[in-house]
Amino acid sequence: MNGRNAWIKCLTLALCLCTLLSAPRTRAEQGNGKGADITKKCAFKVSEGNKGKMLDGNAGSIWSYKHKGAYVGIKLPKDVEAGWLRVEWLFDPKAYELIEYDADMNVLRQRTQADMFPNIYSMYELLPGTKFIQLKLTAKDQSICRIGVYSSGELPADVQLWNPPVDKADLMVVSAHQDDEIIFLGGTIPYYAVALKKPTVVVYMANCARYRRAEALNALWKMGVRDYPDFINLPDEKVGSIEAGIKLWGGKDNILSLVVERIRRYKPEVIVTQDLNGEYGHNQHKITARCMKYAIDAAADPSQYPESAEKYGAWQVKKLYHHLYKENAMVMDWETPLEALGGKTALEVAKIGMKEHSSQTGAYAVKSHGTYDNSKFGLYFTTVGEDEAKNDFFEHIDPDASAAYLATHAAEIEGQKAAAAAELAAAAQTAEAEPDDAEGEDTGETGEEAPSEDGTGEGDMPSDDATEASEGDMAEEAFNAGDDEADQAPEETEDDAEGAEAETTEAETPETETSEKETPTEDFPDSTPGESDDIVEGQEGVQAAGQLLVASETANADNPPQTAAGPVAVRENGGSPLLLIALIGVGVAVVGAAGWFGWRSMQGRRRHRRRRR
Repeated sequence: MNGRNAWIKCLTLALCLCTLLSAPRTRAEQGNGKGADITKKCAFKVSEGNKGKMLDGNAGSIWSYKHKGAYVGIKLPKDVEAGWLRVEWLFDPKAYELIEYDADMNVLRQRTQADMFPNIYSMYELLPGTKFIQLKLTAKDQSICRIGVYSSGELPADVQLWNPPVDKADLMVVSAHQDDEIIFLGGTIPYYAVALKKPTVVVYMANCARYRRAEALNALWKMGVRDYPDFINLPDEKVGSIEAGIKLWGGKDNILSLVVERIRRYKPEVIVTQDLNGEYGHNQHKITARCMKYAIDAAADPSQYPESAEKYGAWQVKKLYHHLYKENAMVMDWETPLEALGGKTALEVAKIGMKEHSSQTGAYAVKSHGTYDNSKFGLYFTTVGEDEAKNDFFEHIDPDASAAYLATHAAEIEGQKAAAAAELAAAAQTAEAEPDDAEGEDTGETGEEAPSEDGTGEGDMPSDDATEASEGDMAEEAFNAGDDEADQAPEETEDDAEGAEAETTEAETPETETSEKETPTEDFPDSTPGESDDIVEGQEGVQAAGQLLVASETANADNPPQTAAGPVAVRENGGSPLLLIALIGVGVAVVGAAGWFGWRSMQGRRRHRRRRR
């Protein structure tokens, strides 16, 4: 009897252990009150394509489709209140419908692209009671890298919930490429946008490929920026002269019109941008820097580029600073620990952000010394007088200027937002009117450019002991070539021998886990008949673009780019199939051992009884 009782107790214990350890556990269920990733608890259905491509946790694995009207359906769990839908798009979406349903399939809300500013990391807040979601793609070429659902509650800190770009900026940071704003402008963004909380917009001129955009967003988020940047998306290619670079970017007039529109839209008090010499002589850096004074003058004149003047009004920028400009020079202090940055310095926070540029960290450094010292700036233009203290970009600037403007122009700003939404709606209608691609035809351009020999789309940054930047390409018609200030070469320093090698610190990699590839698919509002889990034909171009998110050649072969996707909430699940199988195996072993010992015990008692007889 005792042996049988032991066998039963061991069996019960093993089964309980398997049940407890294999049950999925979310943060919310553990009692910390935060929203949790509940993607694995949801059921997904797609009208075409392989849904596993957006559920495998890999940003380089892309779900795509062939026909407009394709949809993703999501059935939410009954026992958890869903709060957010996260869609990581391959590129900015153009036209879609997002419909929320309750448990009885009543429509709770319907939204379109015009209700959300375009961004690749889109977070959609869900209404209470939402149990079904349908995301209908009403235009072509809107591939999805990853999709996820979060329960209601406070989102984990590493989930990127972006605000729209600012309505009125104190500071505009203009960067040629995604990473220049950190490498060459140093602590500018951590100090002003994060520590001092000045409304800031970061403007990127060149489109360095989709994975570089993702790296830029991850870097800004890691530094503490929450207002979405502005990507102008001009081509990024190596060019041999400023003239060639201007031609690549559509001509001087096109470049100026794009920058003037951003100045008028965001109305910055101060602009900070790159070196007139292009730091190490990069022509796209030079164009970015040299167009700025022309753009500031044009933005203040409503007769120039009247289309943007009509939309946003004229605007006078008060100060313009260039990296490494020697006139009215100043050295910014990026190395004092700040309480607002958790005791870190602005430079340390910039370095944390740079780690997210994993495709670039093997070749570029963030340094406040050497030839490319990111603490050295000069005041190129001012309407409020020259700096005296020379330690603050906002010297002589009214700290309440932006707040006062917002208070007195609230109705005007709301009108501009309404006009922008109307433009998005019109663009969506245009996209919806485009015909489907022909059978077997590629679904459209990916926007990715083949990496150059250095993997960046840019030229290599030479070491500090390289020769000074050549000025032979400074033609008179090429933005400010007639100014003496533009002919300044980088200052030689004692640190010239250090080169531009990267700091040897480990990159901080966001934790992610893989979602289930297959989930039940029943009870969805179908809008397109049929479903297939096979990848649609003719998607090679889009799939190839996705691979660039996770693998590309780099300037340093020992530092390949990592997954450039935005971080997602950590799913604390103990319920994977492999773990369950392992636990069942342990349970069987325990039960077998208990049975064997019980049998031996019973045999021993029988022998003992026979001897006594």
